[in-house]
Amino acid sequence: MRFVLNILKKSFQSRVLNDLKIRAQFSICGNLRNKTLDQNITDIDEDLLETNKEYEAFANRYFGCSTYHNCFIIHPYVKWGPQKVRDTNPEKQVKEAVALIRTLAPWKVEDTIIIPLPSFHKKTLFGAGNLEKLRNQIRGNPSITAVFINIGTLKNMQLKELEMEFGVPILDRYKIVMQILRLHAISTHAKLQVALAELPYLRARLRKDDFSIVTSEDYETRKLMLQDREQKLKAAIKKLRSQRQLLRNRRKEMDYPIIAIVGYTNAGKTSLIKALTGDEKLQPKNYLFATLDVTMHAGKLPSTLEVIYVDTVGFISDIPTTLIECFTVTLEDALFADVIVHVEDLSSEDLIYQRNHVLSTLNDLAVKSGSEQLLDRIVTVGNKYDLCPTATPSENSILVSSTTHLGIDTLRQKIEEAVLKSTERRIITIKVPSGSNEMRWLYKNGAVISVTADNENAEYQKIKMIISKSKFEQFKHSFINKR
Repeated sequence: MRFVLNILKKSFQSRVLNDLKIRAQFSICGNLRNKTLDQNITDIDEDLLETNKEYEAFANRYFGCSTYHNCFIIHPYVKWGPQKVRDTNPEKQVKEAVALIRTLAPWKVEDTIIIPLPSFHKKTLFGAGNLEKLRNQIRGNPSITAVFINIGTLKNMQLKELEMEFGVPILDRYKIVMQILRLHAISTHAKLQVALAELPYLRARLRKDDFSIVTSEDYETRKLMLQDREQKLKAAIKKLRSQRQLLRNRRKEMDYPIIAIVGYTNAGKTSLIKALTGDEKLQPKNYLFATLDVTMHAGKLPSTLEVIYVDTVGFISDIPTTLIECFTVTLEDALFADVIVHVEDLSSEDLIYQRNHVLSTLNDLAVKSGSEQLLDRIVTVGNKYDLCPTATPSENSILVSSTTHLGIDTLRQKIEEAVLKSTERRIITIKVPSGSNEMRWLYKNGAVISVTADNENAEYQKIKMIISKSKFEQFKHSFINKR
């Protein structure tokens, strides 16, 4: 899931001050400049992120990144039935698995293989013939130090059987994604959500049939340890949600439209914000889950209307809902935005699958939050058009290139139209005395498009501007009704 700003007079001692003061405060005249509005909150007790030795040893067994691996990637897929994945194919899914491993540099991919299965329920996952073939290939190659099986979450018994068969650690998508999130979580905000996201995986490993648990005493001790940690993390995240709601309320009071940029991971969301805002300080990174924190960035639309762009955490398929739910606080910034820009990577071979996954996830979030009108506020953008001009974009999609700026002006215009509709703003032309309080008020509370002389009265000027319905009512109450 990075949104005028006064120049910082000094460095704040904590990020919470940056948040509660919206880092660099919007100036009284609304002269918004392109600087990041950091939303990282750190008045949460950071001791929560400290771990005792027992928890650290247990968690690092599954998520520790102290060593790197040469991975053999196995992509099992079901050819028919309810477990069959639609809108993609195994070859495309393997490429994403390779990208996940390469995000964990210096991890490397030693080799890949695709294996069809009747289902994912078998104790050893694979049949006897495939199991023997895989065992010989893996044990016969000393360079392979781990096996990544490209499905969401393996069962305990499957982990046990496959580790015994292959003689190396076994990884699933949940574990790999958590490895990446752990590495990329910088702020306290991100670390809290990642810490919560790893608990369901660890809890699943605590079942009594888990081969790692020797005694029932070990099991109960670790179970209580995870329960206590979960309660504390949820309490901290609840406080975090309250603080973020406060920030949203303050932004709403300032009356700046919010545009959330969403999309599949590595679709180019940050690059697009850089192109829209002209903020050269933004440094997009070309790897998965480069953005874990919601950040805000100031920009202007063609009419000079000042807006805030929100960068969000990327989506990815085939991970448990328990992991996604841990990032609900982050995704709420998108759910409550005035306009959502859905960025699609036109150069992706899995464009249709990624598109459907993002829209499905947004729909699920909208239903859960009671924001069913969410999908009506989406502007679809086909990004990286310079890399794939023959791609098939979504209907009504705006084709752009964040690097060459192709289509960016058209996109700004489309966003402006969506903002005016969503926020009930209107374009008006009003005649006011030159240099009057009315004129100063309008400059402060609206987006002035143009000012022209009134040919009928030299003491007046005509102001064409964008103003919200509520602000226009305030103007009429303060000035017009008192004339």
